[in-house]
Amino acid sequence: MRFALTKEKTCRRLTGTGWVLFILLFLILSSAFLLNLYPFLAPEKAPHSGMMVVEGWIHDFALDEAAALYKSGKYSYIICTGTPIETGSYIQSFKSYPEMTATRLRHLGIPEGEIIISIADEMDKDRTYRSAEALRESIIAFNLEGHDLHLISVGPHGRRSRMLFQKALGPDYHIGVTCLDDWSYDKKNWYRCSEGVRTVVGELIAYIYAKLFFHP
Repeated sequence: MRFALTKEKTCRRLTGTGWVLFILLFLILSSAFLLNLYPFLAPEKAPHSGMMVVEGWIHDFALDEAAALYKSGKYSYIICTGTPIETGSYIQSFKSYPEMTATRLRHLGIPEGEIIISIADEMDKDRTYRSAEALRESIIAFNLEGHDLHLISVGPHGRRSRMLFQKALGPDYHIGVTCLDDWSYDKKNWYRCSEGVRTVVGELIAYIYAKLFFHP
């Protein structure tokens, strides 16, 4: 009997042509991924009626658009959600983003009686979900009827926000979403701008975490 410590093994390797095709396929898939990532993270979904919900941190240009949508649509209330202001709150007249946004909406011509302020507890994590929980409590406290919500967010934050609001409110609510443009970068060429890359890649990571690992 012969004992052997090694043996020959036949394996396949890519040829030059194979490597060219592999790299070409990789580039095509990468391009498709980049081109479709922003639309995936910033969807547009119905319903666009019922109660409008505005994330209180959105910038002025987006809030102008949200107010215009509210005035032209069929909405019962506009609800401002968010958390307390963390930086400089002791020198500001507003202690939370919802309070500040409500004042901005009044300045834009939204009647005070149609604005509801929903402030989440101060938290250092899961702020979007906590804002959604506070919204649920406000709906109960104000005895608001109807189960259609139209969530207004900005850029690639929209898909994650909608998912977390749905988790907090439950399956009885129908949540639409509109993701307004982030004016700090071009959404079609976000990968050419450092601000766009940080925002979109960061939101992709946050969405994956919320989808797979976050359990309220």
